[in-house]
Amino acid sequence: MTAEHPCVLVVHGSRFGQSTKIAQAVCDELALRGVASQIVALDATTAPNPAKHDALVLVTSVRYGYFDKFAYRLIAAHRAWLDSVPTLLITVSLTARNAEKRDPAVHSYTRKFLEKSGWTPGHVEVVAGMLDYPRYRIWDRLAIQLIMKMTKGPTDPTTVIEYTDWDRVRQVSDDFADRVL
Repeated sequence: MTAEHPCVLVVHGSRFGQSTKIAQAVCDELALRGVASQIVALDATTAPNPAKHDALVLVTSVRYGYFDKFAYRLIAAHRAWLDSVPTLLITVSLTARNAEKRDPAVHSYTRKFLEKSGWTPGHVEVVAGMLDYPRYRIWDRLAIQLIMKMTKGPTDPTTVIEYTDWDRVRQVSDDFADRVL
């Protein structure tokens, strides 16, 4: 870990795998810019050592309006470090399939998460996830169908749609690399 060779800690919290794919895309883009990264899952077994990293990217999903409890724990445990390095929060949410919900200032779940955690990342991005009804367990499928019905989204149980804007993910990652270098 030096100024010439920065290393970014990329932590992902994923329920159905899309946040993991997005985190890997971030790592891939950082590598293209010459920035090393370490990717780890956001869970009870994760014990990242921030002292070995120059920056943090947290990619985490919203499930039924809530962020993963381990995201809060990560922030609480490493608050001083987070306040001293470049940081990026990427919220993954199906509500972001609508352009107006991609604005972090408008995305209510992201606003509530930041207020509750007390964290102010250097940059915040909200990206859409993936809708994959066949992959969900029955209760998840029914809950998501209800949410989709209320928000005028697709409810057909065979629907699979990837809403993630990969060009935006690459651009955000590239911009973050500029801040780290």
